[in-house]
Amino acid sequence: MYHPLDILSEQETNVARDVVVASHPGKVIDFREIFLQEPPKKQLREYLELEHAGRLSPTTTRPPRLAKCQYDVIGSDRIPEYHESVVEIGAKKRVSHQVVGKQHHASLTLWVSPFIDALKTLPL
Repeated sequence: MYHPLDILSEQETNVARDVVVASHPGKVIDFREIFLQEPPKKQLREYLELEHAGRLSPTTTRPPRLAKCQYDVIGSDRIPEYHESVVEIGAKKRVSHQVVGKQHHASLTLWVSPFIDALKTLPL
Protein backbone atom coordinates (compact mmCIF):
# COMPACT_ATOMS: atom_id res chain seq x y z
CA MET A 1 0.00 0.00 0.00
CA TYR A 2 1.22 3.46 -0.84
CA HIS A 3 1.05 6.60 1.27
CA PRO A 4 -0.71 9.52 -0.46
CA LEU A 5 2.41 11.69 -0.10
CA ASP A 6 4.90 9.10 -1.44
CA ILE A 7 6.74 10.29 -4.51
CA LEU A 8 5.69 8.72 -7.79
CA SER A 9 7.29 5.40 -8.55
CA GLU A 10 9.04 4.78 -11.86
CA GLN A 11 6.03 2.74 -12.99
CA GLU A 12 3.59 5.53 -12.06
CA THR A 13 5.74 8.07 -13.88
CA ASN A 14 5.72 5.86 -16.97
CA VAL A 15 1.91 5.58 -16.83
CA ALA A 16 1.62 9.38 -16.70
CA ARG A 17 4.04 9.75 -19.61
CA ASP A 18 2.16 7.18 -21.70
CA VAL A 19 -1.20 8.89 -21.09
CA VAL A 20 0.21 12.28 -22.12
CA VAL A 21 1.91 10.91 -25.24
CA ALA A 22 -1.32 9.14 -26.27
CA SER A 23 -3.17 12.45 -25.88
CA HIS A 24 -1.01 14.08 -28.56
CA PRO A 25 -0.72 11.65 -31.49
CA GLY A 26 1.75 12.61 -34.17
CA LYS A 27 3.40 15.31 -32.04
CA VAL A 28 6.80 15.47 -30.38
CA ILE A 29 6.50 15.73 -26.59
CA ASP A 30 9.36 17.24 -24.60
CA PHE A 31 8.76 16.59 -20.91
CA ARG A 32 9.94 19.14 -18.42
CA GLU A 33 8.76 17.39 -15.25
CA ILE A 34 6.40 14.74 -13.92
CA PHE A 35 5.72 14.76 -10.19
CA LEU A 36 3.14 13.92 -7.54
CA GLN A 37 0.12 16.19 -7.40
CA GLU A 38 -0.87 16.08 -3.75
CA PRO A 39 -4.47 15.08 -3.00
CA PRO A 40 -6.99 17.75 -2.06
CA LYS A 41 -6.54 18.89 1.52
CA LYS A 42 -9.88 17.43 2.67
CA GLN A 43 -9.07 13.95 1.35
CA LEU A 44 -5.57 14.07 2.78
CA ARG A 45 -6.83 15.21 6.19
CA GLU A 46 -9.31 12.32 6.36
CA TYR A 47 -6.58 9.83 5.48
CA LEU A 48 -4.08 11.29 7.97
CA GLU A 49 -6.65 11.27 10.78
CA LEU A 50 -7.20 7.54 10.22
CA GLU A 51 -3.45 6.94 9.99
CA HIS A 52 -2.67 8.80 13.20
CA ALA A 53 -5.52 7.02 15.02
CA GLY A 54 -4.09 3.66 13.93
CA ARG A 55 -7.28 2.77 12.04
CA LEU A 56 -5.86 2.25 8.54
CA SER A 57 -6.55 -1.10 6.94
CA PRO A 58 -5.98 -2.63 3.50
CA THR A 59 -9.58 -1.69 2.63
CA THR A 60 -9.25 1.95 3.67
CA THR A 61 -10.05 4.21 0.72
CA ARG A 62 -6.99 6.14 -0.32
CA PRO A 63 -6.91 9.34 -2.35
CA PRO A 64 -6.26 8.74 -6.05
CA ARG A 65 -2.64 9.00 -7.17
CA LEU A 66 -2.27 12.05 -9.41
CA ALA A 67 0.70 13.00 -11.55
CA LYS A 68 1.29 16.59 -12.61
CA CYS A 69 2.93 16.66 -16.04
CA GLN A 70 4.63 19.74 -17.44
CA TYR A 71 5.71 19.48 -21.06
CA ASP A 72 6.07 21.09 -24.45
CA VAL A 73 4.17 19.89 -27.51
CA ILE A 74 6.05 20.47 -30.73
CA GLY A 75 3.94 20.28 -33.87
CA SER A 76 4.69 20.68 -37.55
CA ASP A 77 5.45 24.40 -37.12
CA ARG A 78 8.25 23.46 -34.67
CA ILE A 79 7.14 26.08 -32.15
CA PRO A 80 6.91 24.59 -28.65
CA GLU A 81 3.56 24.97 -26.91
CA TYR A 82 3.70 24.57 -23.12
CA HIS A 83 1.11 22.24 -21.55
CA GLU A 84 0.23 21.09 -18.03
CA SER A 85 -1.83 17.96 -17.45
CA VAL A 86 -2.88 16.00 -14.40
CA VAL A 87 -3.12 12.24 -14.87
CA GLU A 88 -5.00 9.92 -12.53
CA ILE A 89 -2.59 6.99 -12.36
CA GLY A 90 -5.06 4.25 -11.36
CA ALA A 91 -7.55 5.16 -14.05
CA LYS A 92 -4.80 5.84 -16.62
CA LYS A 93 -6.56 8.98 -17.80
CA ARG A 94 -5.95 12.70 -18.01
CA VAL A 95 -8.23 14.53 -15.58
CA SER A 96 -7.15 18.08 -16.34
CA HIS A 97 -5.30 19.86 -19.11
CA GLN A 98 -4.15 23.45 -19.57
CA VAL A 99 -2.36 25.01 -22.53
CA VAL A 100 -0.24 28.13 -22.36
CA GLY A 101 -0.63 29.48 -25.88
CA LYS A 102 2.23 30.03 -28.27
CA GLN A 103 1.81 33.78 -27.83
CA HIS A 104 3.19 33.32 -24.29
CA HIS A 105 6.62 32.01 -23.50
CA ALA A 106 6.76 29.21 -20.93
CA SER A 107 9.39 29.23 -18.22
CA LEU A 108 12.87 28.24 -19.31
CA THR A 109 13.51 25.71 -16.54
CA LEU A 110 15.35 23.28 -18.81
CA TRP A 111 17.39 25.89 -20.65
CA VAL A 112 18.67 28.12 -17.85
CA SER A 113 21.22 25.73 -16.36
CA PRO A 114 23.09 24.95 -19.62
CA PHE A 115 23.08 28.66 -20.42
CA ILE A 116 24.65 29.52 -17.06
CA ASP A 117 27.20 26.72 -17.48
CA ALA A 118 28.15 28.13 -20.90
CA LEU A 119 28.54 31.62 -19.46
CA LYS A 120 30.91 30.30 -16.79
CA THR A 121 33.31 29.11 -19.48
CA LEU A 122 33.67 32.59 -20.99
CA PRO A 123 36.77 34.60 -20.03
CA LEU A 124 36.12 37.64 -17.83
